[in-house]
Amino acid sequence: MNRNNPQYTSASEMIGRLEACRMFEGNVKAFWPLFVQTCSECVQAAGGRVIVRTQGEWRLAAAWPDPREFPAPMQGSAFEALAEQALREGIAAAPASAAHHAGLVLVALATGNEMDECLLAVALVPGQRDDLAIAGGLLRLSADTPLLYQRQKQLERARRDLANFAQALEVLAATNVHTRFLAVAMSLVNELASRHQCSRVSLGWSDGTYIRVKAVSGTDNFEKRMAVVQRLEAAMEEARDQDDEIVWPVLPDSEVIVRDHQAYAELERVVSVMSVPVRIDGEPCAVLTLERATAFSENDALALRVVADQVARRLDDLRKNDRWFGARWAAVWREWFADFLGPKQTWYKVGAIAAFLFLAFATFVPLPYRVNASFIVRAEALLHLPAPFEGYLADVRVRPGDLVKAGDVLLQLDTSDLLVEQASAMAERQRLAAEAEKAEAERRLADFRAARAGEAQAAARVNLIRYRLDRAVMVAPFDGVVVEGDLRERIGAPVRAGDILMRVSQLKGLYVEMRVQERDVDLVADSKTAQIAFTTRPEDTFDVSIELLEPTAMIEKDGNVFVMRGQLSGAGAEWLRPGMTGVAKIESGHRSLLWISTHRLIDFIRLKFWW
Repeated sequence: MNRNNPQYTSASEMIGRLEACRMFEGNVKAFWPLFVQTCSECVQAAGGRVIVRTQGEWRLAAAWPDPREFPAPMQGSAFEALAEQALREGIAAAPASAAHHAGLVLVALATGNEMDECLLAVALVPGQRDDLAIAGGLLRLSADTPLLYQRQKQLERARRDLANFAQALEVLAATNVHTRFLAVAMSLVNELASRHQCSRVSLGWSDGTYIRVKAVSGTDNFEKRMAVVQRLEAAMEEARDQDDEIVWPVLPDSEVIVRDHQAYAELERVVSVMSVPVRIDGEPCAVLTLERATAFSENDALALRVVADQVARRLDDLRKNDRWFGARWAAVWREWFADFLGPKQTWYKVGAIAAFLFLAFATFVPLPYRVNASFIVRAEALLHLPAPFEGYLADVRVRPGDLVKAGDVLLQLDTSDLLVEQASAMAERQRLAAEAEKAEAERRLADFRAARAGEAQAAARVNLIRYRLDRAVMVAPFDGVVVEGDLRERIGAPVRAGDILMRVSQLKGLYVEMRVQERDVDLVADSKTAQIAFTTRPEDTFDVSIELLEPTAMIEKDGNVFVMRGQLSGAGAEWLRPGMTGVAKIESGHRSLLWISTHRLIDFIRLKFWW
């Protein structure tokens, strides 16, 4: 390439073509192919590509003319080095070689995101250094084109959003003149019809599972049973059910279902239809449908969405609070009471008789009543195993939940220090015994007595150490289950004398301890039976015979409770363990349904307002 080539593109011409790319109104997918083609044609390149580095690999974003053929190498260590130079310096070039007849120019592109690494690759034939230098000088002009395109799109979007919000405010101003729901709805549809050059704009509101048309532009009254209205309501329901804007003819890349809109447009001979849901708290409660002779665009849908969001709350409040016919309702209620007290209104009277019979049943028919209480299974014997001396855990044989038999080893303390002390004490005893014999032979009475006393002291120390050695291995005193003391992760850890290391409970002699709220204790004072359901087995219930009600209350965080003790009827199950909990229902005689429903409230009122 040289400047005398008649096909050479000047810098001013290239700037003009790049300006067209910057002002391009299409989407990003269409921009990149146009940009590559423009840059390639301006430098008379054999091919051009835009590549982006993702996760350490260069991926193709756009190509011209054919993405499958490119005369210059785009991989390998030489290319990676050239790409790094381009990212660092802004541009890099590699002339043609014997292996590749095309030269390569790489230009770093600015996209507005500092994390993006994007390059424009252009292949030139024959690709001499002079050609690459000239092409590189021109291609440098394109480095900021993607960034300017993005900013141009953002500016257009901001202008469009501003226009949409301005339109929404104008529509709100027009509708705020009215204070009734139907008047506001009519003002809304007429305003939208005028602003969007629509032949008809309709507002439908949800009525259960259906949508009913409430207002149609240019029409104060319409027949709701008309076929056109029913087809319009079906199209509105299609938009509400999908909770999405629907445009017919369908916009590109749209995935919504448009069957009812298509049917409505074809039967009514409407060129274009658009429906936008009106949402309250994120849920579609109404739909705006526009019809006109020209196609709707995505910008129209966005503008109408802004309007719908702004007017939704006021329309909903007016629909709920618009009570202009309140006086008529008062008259209807007065007539209803007059008819009810007269010889008419048979079904109302049947209902009143049924309510009276139910009230009599609830008042006079006694039903079994049971008081709810929590319970826990306890054992008659629960053994605590404390540490007999200060030392270290050497071995743990069981964990909570394990069944043990009398004599089974539960845990063992380290005896190495005790054995050393025992050897030392025995040596001390032997030494003192020898001193005593020597003093006796030499007739030194005072030394003899002191040695004998020291020997006795050493012997007592030996006996103490042997006692501790005997207690270093803890065994189960009876058949039962380990209920507390998971020490497997504390092997080698120190323990202090008196620390509770493990608890073992007998499986025989289990009983149920029920805790009754103080407010219900008078109802169960004479109860003899109850039923319980365990938390682990809620599908099964078990009978309990009550043996004792303790006379003293226990204080808990939720209030005072009284403890009732009972025995499970029949033999205990194998899975029954101390500490299991659940819900108990204590028999409390028979009470009426009305008493069951109201006695809590009555007791509360008596306590608060007695005098």
